[in-house]
Amino acid sequence: MSIHRGKTVVLDDEDGRRTGVRGKRGLLPGGKGAVYDDDGNCAFCCGCEPKVLGYYTTNSSNPIWNLRPYQGPGKAPPHSYWRIIEMGACLLYQHGCVDKQGRLVGLPDEWRTNYSYDGLMELQIGCYDPKDGMIHWPGHCQTRTWRDYIC
Repeated sequence: MSIHRGKTVVLDDEDGRRTGVRGKRGLLPGGKGAVYDDDGNCAFCCGCEPKVLGYYTTNSSNPIWNLRPYQGPGKAPPHSYWRIIEMGACLLYQHGCVDKQGRLVGLPDEWRTNYSYDGLMELQIGCYDPKDGMIHWPGHCQTRTWRDYIC
């Protein structure tokens, strides 16, 4: 699809099927194309790149990970996703959405383990890709997941 600034468009996936997403096509400051809704918000994760926002090794000596530094606006790209995952066994513990202010909605104040062994925990930011309908995550654990989040 060509870029038409200010014209209403419907996004197609790479096979030419309609995604059902409607908006106005525009350009991000870096020149990348994006689709914006009626309020001027990017329909997907504009400029979003999957990344690790924080990490912590939990065990019986360090059972509590303070997550308060990751709370508040501007912590992640608007309309992206977050998750807390243990990287050794690739166990997902919690997940949620990022609001339009960049706040990780539902992120707890702390993560607490009851295990004695080391658990490498990561707080990850994932990005939705309308081309494949999946959220893309950093690292090696479940790098693509379905967008089954209720935000």
